[in-house]
Amino acid sequence: MNAPRELLRIGPDPDEQASAVELLKRTPLDQLEEEVRALKKVRPAVEVRKAMVERIARAPLGDFETLKHIYLKHCGDVPK
Repeated sequence: MNAPRELLRIGPDPDEQASAVELLKRTPLDQLEEEVRALKKVRPAVEVRKAMVERIARAPLGDFETLKHIYLKHCGDVPK
């Protein structure tokens, strides 16, 4: 996948960046773990954790096990 800076860009203006929630919401499930890993390098861990919680809350039940695995692996140690 692209460099973290490019992943966060959503508009033609380079200063316009997606929030972590927006970014994870539009990321396909099969690319989500890579996206979370890259996002944690450029955003606070607490923000990434909140974005994952939002993604889990809105996901279909069939995606839950995959999302749980990604959350526990990358966000389980983040303070609340």
